[in-house]
Amino acid sequence: MTPETLIASWPSDGKARYGKEIIRFNNRLAETGLFTDEALAALLDRHPRDRRDFCTMKKNPPPGETWIAGEAGDLSGAEIVQAVRTGALWASCRGAMATDSQYRPVFERIMGEFSKATGQPILSATASVLISGPSMGIFFHCDPAETMLFHVRGTKTLNVYPRTDDYIPEVALEAILLKENLSDAPWRDDMAAGATPVTLSPGESVCWPLHGPHNVINGPDLNVSVSVEYSTPRSAMTNGVFYTNGLLRRRLGLKPHSRATPLAAQPLYWLAAKALKTLAPPRYNAETVHPRQFDIDLSAPGNIRWRPGCGPETLDRAA
Repeated sequence: MTPETLIASWPSDGKARYGKEIIRFNNRLAETGLFTDEALAALLDRHPRDRRDFCTMKKNPPPGETWIAGEAGDLSGAEIVQAVRTGALWASCRGAMATDSQYRPVFERIMGEFSKATGQPILSATASVLISGPSMGIFFHCDPAETMLFHVRGTKTLNVYPRTDDYIPEVALEAILLKENLSDAPWRDDMAAGATPVTLSPGESVCWPLHGPHNVINGPDLNVSVSVEYSTPRSAMTNGVFYTNGLLRRRLGLKPHSRATPLAAQPLYWLAAKALKTLAPPRYNAETVHPRQFDIDLSAPGNIRWRPGCGPETLDRAA
């Protein structure tokens, strides 16, 4: 049964703080019954195969560690859930909250509540259901869209870093928006001191300012979360500036400063970005190039069967 409200404990000053600070609040997604092992297995069974992502990485990965993609073959949803629970794996039903007939009504409700709480109109939104194993993580990266996390099961720590040139240079952010990479950002060990850790327990949620770089580390248990990416008028304008300036830098050799762009000029950049995406699209799209290096196999160490020529020695396969 779906609860009357899906967002709880939104702070009284949350509307004023939104977009400027990290905001924590609670969710009641577990009460919908859509995030049990059985419900997740059914979702994995029916979700389009080209919209399912499977990854591995070291346990307790350092922020600069990237992930490696694989495939699940003909495994059932229940077998995939078991493999994630007992192996070194991370699985995602990409966009499922916005497209699946059972999850979409819940997603529409929670985004409506979020829009009312923040006072921000939502131009577009999508969300993935994430299932990740003990001590798995996500490397240091920066999402191009506004992002928040609704945590449902397990424990995890999100580390959010400052939105400055020291942590996410303008050139790196442009590369993400132009899809030159998938959201990777350069990492240096001295950046660790700037992290603001946010530990999430079941039913807790967090949103943070646009382009806030971050990484994630799971606790010692199966984790289930909903990762939301959405756009507001403000974020659309900001991204238009970075996208346009990114092309100007790469095509004409200019050296723009996107973070210094006046608010009054941002709508012009947004219009320019819309036109440029049609007239001068990026020549390379990293989303289309990501080789699969392993297959999920419940009989293999870490439930990972490496394909010939794959399997870096630095990865802790059996842990």
